[in-house]
Order: sequence, then C-alpha cells, then structure tokens
Amino acid sequence: MDYGAIAYGSASKTSLERVDVVGRAILRNIMGANRSTPVEMLYSETGTESLSWRTKLLTRKYLLNLSHKPNNQMHKPLVQLATTTTQWKPRSTPGLIKEFVFVKSLGISLVSQQLRLPSTYKYPPPSRPPDCKTSWFPLNKQQAMACRHRTTSLFNTLDSSAPATSIRAYTDRSKSSSQETTTCAIFIPVLNKEHAWTLTKGSSIFTAKVTAIYQALKLFYDMDDCPPEAIIYSDSSSAIIAISSNSLSENEAITATREIIASLKSSGT
Repeated sequence: MDYGAIAYGSASKTSLERVDVVGRAILRNIMGANRSTPVEMLYSETGTESLSWRTKLLTRKYLLNLSHKPNNQMHKPLVQLATTTTQWKPRSTPGLIKEFVFVKSLGISLVSQQLRLPSTYKYPPPSRPPDCKTSWFPLNKQQAMACRHRTTSLFNTLDSSAPATSIRAYTDRSKSSSQETTTCAIFIPVLNKEHAWTLTKGSSIFTAKVTAIYQALKLFYDMDDCPPEAIIYSDSSSAIIAISSNSLSENEAITATREIIASLKSSGT
C-alpha cells in the first residue's frame, strides 16, 4: 500500500476510508480478530496505521530526504511547487503542498538558497579497488552496550595492534543547540587537538559524519609532514561504505573526502 501513496494520498477522505476498510479486514483476518475489535487496538497490535496517517508520514519523509538532494531531478519541481503563488482550491490542493506547509510550520526549512558548486571529483572505474582500507569493529552497538568493560578491552587491544607510526583521529557528529543545524567534531590525541564545526542549515546527520571524517583527513594533509599511516575512527557504517565505494554520489562531502584521501595517498600516506 506504500507504493504510490504520495500520489493517491491526497484523494478524498471517503476514498481513503474505503481502502482502509479493506486493509482492516485483512488485518483482522491475519490476527483472527472479531469485527468488534477496536480499530485503535487493531493498529496497535499489528504496528500499522491508517492509510491517511501512513501517507502523511511517507510524504514528509520524502520531502525531508529530497530537500537534501539538490542534484535529484525532482528537487527543482519541489522548489517550484514550494515557491509558487498559485491559489489552490481546497479539493485541488496537491498532497505535497499540504505536507510541505505542515513541515514548514515546525520551523524546518526545506528549500534553502545555497550555492551549488559542481564537483571536480573524477570517478574511478568500478573495477578499481577503493583508495582506503576499512575494518569493522566485531561487535554491534547492542553487544557493545551490553558489556562496556569487554568492549573497552577489545577496542584497546585492536587499537594497540595498529602500527606505532600511525596517527589516529576520532570523529563523530556532535549535538547542536538548533534543530535546523548539525555539527561534527574530531579529536586527535597525538596532536592534542579538538575541533568542532557547524554545518550549513539543513545538512543531514549523515553529511555531518562524513564531514567529520573529511576534516580529520584534511588536518592530516595540512601537516608539514604527512603521516605514514592515518587511522580514522567513525561509528557510521553508512558513511564509511559511501566513501569507500566507487559509485556516483550526490553528496559533495563524500566526493571531497574521496579527493582528500587520494591527495594523502599521493603524498605518501
């Protein structure tokens, strides 16, 4: 039912209710519930919601994701739709407009006027291995939180096995006082340096984590003598996978990080 929900979700309440009736009948059949079972209990037990609420959720998530992808072919129509002065009739108002107004009422700016610079990154062929090596911590977050002593001991053991000539940096997204901004931070024990940056308004948490990695690498690159080895610690597997991949990316932070990695390698790191 999610497929096309953004498109048909702006249908009349009567039409959506007809679909909900069919959906609830299916849920009752799955659960073996009676027709007298309250709708709220039905949705609660199955972890679902009505079509109208589901449509609103999907539409708002779509708008938030699309607002961070200016190179997406649907971003320009979104900007045009958001800035239009057209006066829509109540029954003719596009579903995206209604949800755009709702998200805007929360103080979230979806259409930011930011300068977009073309990427100069030259993508390597897919057959070429990535420029950086990646290693994964053998415990997931749940396992690590279950026994912190074991996690700390394991991390120290792995960290001590790294080459003595390597320089290490710890990166993460940091808290921000504003809901519209994200920040990132790095810590380099050997250099006794701590830095934090506030990203442009509307930047995602993913971009903040990638930017933290980029800033650590850039600091290494700007050193008088580039280190023989550089180790970056990050808790974002998605950021690491995106950076080490050779696939195209719409995120300029990823391409900038790939460029700085290539520059470090050419400098002997």
